[in-house]
Amino acid sequence: MRSSHLVLLILGLGAQAGGWALLPRSWRIPAAGAAALLDAAWGFWYLHDPRSLGAAGVWSLSPVATWLAFHLLLAPVVGVEILARLLPWGRWVRFAGLGILLGGSAWGLGEAYGPPVVTEATLAFPDLPPAFDGYRIVLFGDIHAGPYAGTRVVGRWARAVARIPADLVVGAGDFVTFVPEEADRTVVAFADVHPPDGRVGVLGNHDQYVRARDVAERLRRGGWTILRDEGLAIERAGQRLVFLGCGHPKEEGATYVPTWRGKPWPEGFRIGICHGPEQWPVLREEGARLTLAAHTHGGQVNLSPLYNAALERSPYVQGRYEKGADRLFVTRGLGCTGLPIRFRCRPEIVRITLRRG
Repeated sequence: MRSSHLVLLILGLGAQAGGWALLPRSWRIPAAGAAALLDAAWGFWYLHDPRSLGAAGVWSLSPVATWLAFHLLLAPVVGVEILARLLPWGRWVRFAGLGILLGGSAWGLGEAYGPPVVTEATLAFPDLPPAFDGYRIVLFGDIHAGPYAGTRVVGRWARAVARIPADLVVGAGDFVTFVPEEADRTVVAFADVHPPDGRVGVLGNHDQYVRARDVAERLRRGGWTILRDEGLAIERAGQRLVFLGCGHPKEEGATYVPTWRGKPWPEGFRIGICHGPEQWPVLREEGARLTLAAHTHGGQVNLSPLYNAALERSPYVQGRYEKGADRLFVTRGLGCTGLPIRFRCRPEIVRITLRRG
């Protein structure tokens, strides 16, 4: 069990205990029994090896998603009820609190499933080969096909990508959520997306939790070039862009050491692709002048300047960053994890235009 799920389990059990104490005595035993059955079902599902469960359709309404939604919504409801009992005008406290919760949920769902923002970024480099002046890269990440991103949702995102004129499409990892079969949704959705230089991607942490080789092979059969610690050269007029695709550690905070294949790299302007921006130093060591990343979701629920969860992972949350003459661009991605909500952090597709100068 990952630490984030353990924290959610503890919070959920605390919310259950608080809710149980607030209920009338005649309701307490049935409510406690129902909650215990729900947690037992979730625990059985989570501890069962998902790799043995076959078709991706099983996960369209994942028990873990139901469990997370129930517990994370129960906790604030219990909090509102406690305040209503402690403060005067309890009825109005209940109405206001539940109104805020419902309004916030509607806002979060609207942002998560509304049309993605298309961010335009122009990045200039004095050493960019002249043949690639004006080269356009469409970047996205974190589709998280699964419980929160079905075939229709992924298809809508793919059509948004297809409408953006570009030379190359880059997917910066986390194509799936739970099982390799979920990668087929991306394959189907992007079947008609054919930029001149193709579609290139790397694997993210969710892709690594499951059978990473299976995820990569499914995407490759669907026309994607998946770089697993390897390079890809694109040539124009005898000049090259060299894309270096770096892997991602399975566990948060772990150090990833690439097992590069294909070195020494061919001459050319080097662009790194990774899932997490924490791999930026690894790619700079390989001479990447520009690195493209995702993973942070921009925080997903962005309460800046008070709090942004992405800052616990990396100082690089979203947008462009510079170190000397090298650049990093982090997209806040398309999908969700935890709960299917976003706040002040709409899904994003980025088009980067390279300029010489």
